[in-house]
Amino acid sequence: MKNKFKIEYLLYIFVIISPFLDVLSFLFREWFPEVSISPSTILRPLIPLILLIYVFLKDKDVRKLLLIMGFIYVIYGGIHLYLYKGLVTGISYGSVINEAQYIINYTYMVFVLFLYLYFYKKNGLPYLKKSLFMSLTCYIVLIYVAILTGTSYTTYLEGMGYRGWFLSGNSVGTILIILLIALFNDLIKSKKIIKYIILLLAGIYLVFLLGTRTGLFGFFLCIGGYFGVWLFLKIFKDKKIELKKVMIILGILAVLVIVVLNVGTESLERRKHLKNESAGIIDVNTMEIGHTTGDTSVIVNQIKNNTTPEGYMSYAQRQAYLDMYEYANKYEILATDTRQQQLIYHVNLIKNQKNIFNILFGNGYLANYGEMTLEMEILAILFNFGLVGFILYFIPFLALLIYFSFKIMKNKKYNMDNMMMIFSICLAFVLSFMAGYVFFSVSCVLMIICILVLLIKEVET
Repeated sequence: MKNKFKIEYLLYIFVIISPFLDVLSFLFREWFPEVSISPSTILRPLIPLILLIYVFLKDKDVRKLLLIMGFIYVIYGGIHLYLYKGLVTGISYGSVINEAQYIINYTYMVFVLFLYLYFYKKNGLPYLKKSLFMSLTCYIVLIYVAILTGTSYTTYLEGMGYRGWFLSGNSVGTILIILLIALFNDLIKSKKIIKYIILLLAGIYLVFLLGTRTGLFGFFLCIGGYFGVWLFLKIFKDKKIELKKVMIILGILAVLVIVVLNVGTESLERRKHLKNESAGIIDVNTMEIGHTTGDTSVIVNQIKNNTTPEGYMSYAQRQAYLDMYEYANKYEILATDTRQQQLIYHVNLIKNQKNIFNILFGNGYLANYGEMTLEMEILAILFNFGLVGFILYFIPFLALLIYFSFKIMKNKKYNMDNMMMIFSICLAFVLSFMAGYVFFSVSCVLMIICILVLLIKEVET
């Protein structure tokens, strides 16, 4: 008798179709820019919504918890958006509706995390790792089809790199890196040729074609991390080390580095371009090489000459721009290093706002000019959504990682699989802190959630 369809199978489907929803979202907006809502906006939350309704109606014990969670997140969202409305100025990058989309997305992902944890506790989700591999395969196939048909979009506006039909090269690169690290042990120990092919294609794309530092260094971190975990297990678990294997692995890494340096990559070309571009940015205030973006120097010039239109900027914003400009010139920051400029700006913005409510509930993710929208996500959650938002949106993921890691190490249940999964999540958090494109990507957070659930299985085995 064939197995009957179970409601939790929708969670596997959700993971597998994620690449297609990403493509649909981007291409629809490219082809129909005048339409504000894409089909993926409706389709993506459909499966989680069905499952939430199912759990709410079926499980009386969990119903109260869902109501409490919903109440907490709705209250926070209401307070944040009310404060955001008062922060919007002429220079703001988005309206209250745009800001609400981020609140909804973050809240949505917390409830998705709840669903995966709930169904794991109920039924174990035995096919979750297989669905992750299928999702990885779909990403790779879609990327190479786009490249081979000549329809791939470039990673950067300057025409460098290939991101396929996805919105962001950094985002798809991060997803691939996270999945590769978490599944790496399965991929290289598998007897199925398809897994080796996917691993090879992913490596070629990340190192040579994508064009981001995330892809280039991430793939080497994947291999280096695997070697590091293997060495750790040999020393602390097996109590022995095979020097011959160590030398072979180090030799392979050395060969890969030499090949990359000689063949060249899109990422290295991008670094050269940014260096040349930085030298060509002129500060309109000094008419010398600038240490902030060109638009920022223009805004600073307007502030100094008191020519900004009425209502265009708040006092705290103006002062934050001046403080950031002085800091950048004092320490000679590269003009193309926008992330450092954003961080300095937001630190000074909070300092100049002097408002406890902005500290607790955020100073608004889209309340500032586009170039000063904080890209480093963990810091963006802290600054833009406040301490309360940080606790609600990031701490659940961090707490689970810390708890599972502690249990594995305490009980000495570490092995290649769970150590690589921990490394995968840790790297995701580091990338989110330094570069972004992790928590702002619904698909990327979904992969993190699945890996966290797989860690539960490792803890309980």
